[in-house]
Amino acid sequence: MNTSQHGADLVGADDADWARRVERAATADTQRLLRTARRRRRNRWLAVGVIVAALAVVTSLVLSSGLFTVAGSSTPDPDVRGVTGQDAAMLDETRPFDSTPAAQWPDGAAGIALPPAEPAAGFTAEQVAEATALVRDILVASRLDHRMLVQHDPATFLGLLAPDARRQLEPSFSAGQEPAVQSLVSLVSSDSELLPAEAKVNGEMSVSRGEDGALVVHTNFVFAYAFRPSEPTRLLDAMNVIVVVRADVDYALRWGDKWTPGSQGLWFGEGIGYAYSIGCEAYQRGFLAPAITERAVAGEPVREPGAYFDPTSPLPTTRGCQR
Repeated sequence: MNTSQHGADLVGADDADWARRVERAATADTQRLLRTARRRRRNRWLAVGVIVAALAVVTSLVLSSGLFTVAGSSTPDPDVRGVTGQDAAMLDETRPFDSTPAAQWPDGAAGIALPPAEPAAGFTAEQVAEATALVRDILVASRLDHRMLVQHDPATFLGLLAPDARRQLEPSFSAGQEPAVQSLVSLVSSDSELLPAEAKVNGEMSVSRGEDGALVVHTNFVFAYAFRPSEPTRLLDAMNVIVVVRADVDYALRWGDKWTPGSQGLWFGEGIGYAYSIGCEAYQRGFLAPAITERAVAGEPVREPGAYFDPTSPLPTTRGCQR
């Protein structure tokens, strides 16, 4: 997102006019993003065929345009075949990821790797280190902290954003508005329960200079969450209770008098990604639930299911969940 760059041009304006102009500068881009998201969300679901619960579903989401596309990936019999296409293993609730491609990934925040703290894109090593550490904190707050995941409390996440970004985003965490922030945070459905195992994380981040001079941190991570099965005696495939979220989100850190005080700090930018092996009904409401919790709508596989665990794989474009 490009925030408006006001400050120097406001010098000399009377206080009332200055306040009005800052207000417009700080809110225009975010209001446009949220309006577009609300308009586009009406068309994000495409029905392409009915399948039973526990079939994998992929959701692509584009924050900057508000477009959420859904790609389906299913196996002929979810009770006997796993995500890798091999015979499914019984789920071990103490080690739920063992039969999935995420088995060897780091646990939780340990999987959020930082780039080297060295000069890059015209920024000093100290600036790069500050920006990437802040983005790591916001990824933990948005995707791993149970205060966000389970309690749906955005205070820590919002507290890491620039004041104007925080003020504009906060209303989207009210009841019924959760789909507006789906590409930025993970919210577990109140009808589902996570297993004690930490989420598995894999990916990377990099930095560049934005057109407006901000330090942009590009994040590309996959988060795998393990849910407690409601009927363990019927469960064979671990993927029946594992949800995978791919999130490629840009964050921009803005310093100095080029921006108004309220716009200085961390802003969220363009985001793309998907959710795999999800319950469609919960996801339409902005929440994560495993596929086994409900009936779903999905299409034919668009690639090998294991590709959805790969943060470097191309994003899918085929849609599957029915609105």
